[in-house]
Amino acid sequence: MNSEDFINAGYRRYKEVGSRLADFILQKRIYDVIGTKYFLNIYAYTLEGKEVLDSEVRFTKNLKLFTISVSMFQSVEEIESIFEELWERMCFDYCDRQS
Repeated sequence: MNSEDFINAGYRRYKEVGSRLADFILQKRIYDVIGTKYFLNIYAYTLEGKEVLDSEVRFTKNLKLFTISVSMFQSVEEIESIFEELWERMCFDYCDRQS
């Protein structure tokens, strides 16, 4: 698994990574017919000549922000499934609703 797998799954690549020391970020908007649920961020680092990926999502609930990172995952499908299950089980809010 590498960053190309995420690009092939619809993630967009950005150079601006915020406060992280990553080489770049891959981001995908997760949404349904109601609106945007969250943005899934994949941070790409080069360590000892290898690409290392880390994930992060920021969920909201009752105007509180929750930042969750998962560092150990085997595929795009697995990490997307982990965050979707968290979003559903914890009844997080939509970050943007369709009008």
